[in-house]
Amino acid sequence: MSESPVRKPAVIRRRFPMGWLVLGLLVLAGLIFAVIRKNAPVQLSVTTPTVFRAGERNPLVSASGYIVARHRATLSAKVPGRLDWLGVEEGSRVQKGQIIARLEAPDLEASRDQTQANLEQAKADLVRGEALFKDGILDRSSLEHLRTNKDTLVAQLRYQEALLENMVLRAPFTGTVTQKLSEVGETVSPGTAGGANAINAVAVLADFDSLEVEVEVSENGITKLRKGMPVEIRVDALDVDPGAKPLRGELREIYPSSNRQKAVVLVRVAFKEKNPHLVPDMGAKVTFLGEPYPRDVLILGREQVVRRKGQPYVWGLEQGVAALKPIAIVAENPIGYEVTGLDPGTSLLVLLPDTKLEPGTRVKVKDR
Repeated sequence: MSESPVRKPAVIRRRFPMGWLVLGLLVLAGLIFAVIRKNAPVQLSVTTPTVFRAGERNPLVSASGYIVARHRATLSAKVPGRLDWLGVEEGSRVQKGQIIARLEAPDLEASRDQTQANLEQAKADLVRGEALFKDGILDRSSLEHLRTNKDTLVAQLRYQEALLENMVLRAPFTGTVTQKLSEVGETVSPGTAGGANAINAVAVLADFDSLEVEVEVSENGITKLRKGMPVEIRVDALDVDPGAKPLRGELREIYPSSNRQKAVVLVRVAFKEKNPHLVPDMGAKVTFLGEPYPRDVLILGREQVVRRKGQPYVWGLEQGVAALKPIAIVAENPIGYEVTGLDPGTSLLVLLPDTKLEPGTRVKVKDR
């Protein structure tokens, strides 16, 4: 019987608790970071209130739309035919009555020439017939037949000249070609529908002197508008230039109908100031102006105004900290609120959607 090995008493090794130490350090670092972040200044941009000086007009309604030409036409031939000559390209400037294109018409030209020759012969026969009638050789019935034959050929020649004129396309008004829709050799035909997409049309002509802005105004704001009222027009393509100023215009026409789906009314605005870079279909924003302000007025954007217990305030910057400044709203316009109780030079904080701010929070102004 073998002897069992002698078991040694278990040795309990006491190890240093490193895991708990690391966890404690992480918690401590998180607390320190939270305190630092809480006390760190918030980086925000600052601005000042918009000031309308006495004499400047009150903005009533704003709307967006596109530049259109009041005089615009899609040109097509009066009769079907093959395009023989085209004298314009995109951007060509044409005068009223100028020939833009011609259709092939060799058969009509040959028929016209034949009728012209027959007419010359008929005129000569009539001259001889009148001489013979005076001499008593030709009777009156034969003379009248010669005159009728001559008049008939004159009418035929006029008709054939009209047919040939139908093969010529002329500009109906002075303007600029904005689209060339056909090329020489293509068959064109009278347009059955207007617009730039008319089938077999030749070109689109627009009068740039009649450019205006077409906008959609809400039915709620249409009562504030009247014909002839001044407007400011900002064209999106021109606003990219530094220091770009709005163009002056006036309300030309309010359409006598409404869009029942969108609850809007179409309004046409004419330019009183022109820019050589304006072309149809450019986007534009229009502000309809009311009566001039009798005194200086401060305007704040709607996003700048905050409400606490129903009272309007605005976030300002005072000695490096955020402060709520009480204001009074006296009116509203398309730009924002007309307010009082605020100094025009007050530094206002520009808050981001996720900015959380409390009075007394330190603020660091962002560099512009």
